[in-house]
Amino acid sequence: MADEKNRFEILLEEIRDSVKLVAEGHSVIRREMQEMKIELKSDIKLGNDKVESLANEVNKVKQELGAVKQKVDKIDTTLEKHVRQPAHAGF
Repeated sequence: MADEKNRFEILLEEIRDSVKLVAEGHSVIRREMQEMKIELKSDIKLGNDKVESLANEVNKVKQELGAVKQKVDKIDTTLEKHVRQPAHAGF
């Protein structure tokens, strides 16, 4: 009987040690996940900032392109009027 009790206590001790190791492992994994979460949030913010900056640049280019298109349209209209003049009738 004492022998069985001794084996049972040893088994309980081993189970307790195993549970403790698992709990410590979970703690380490949780800490690493929290660190990764912080890094990912920072990376995502950086990516969002870059996308926003690029969007602003694209909008500037669109505005400049619109201004250039207006100038080209004006030149085209002026050129069409010029070509319609009698001096160009033979061409």
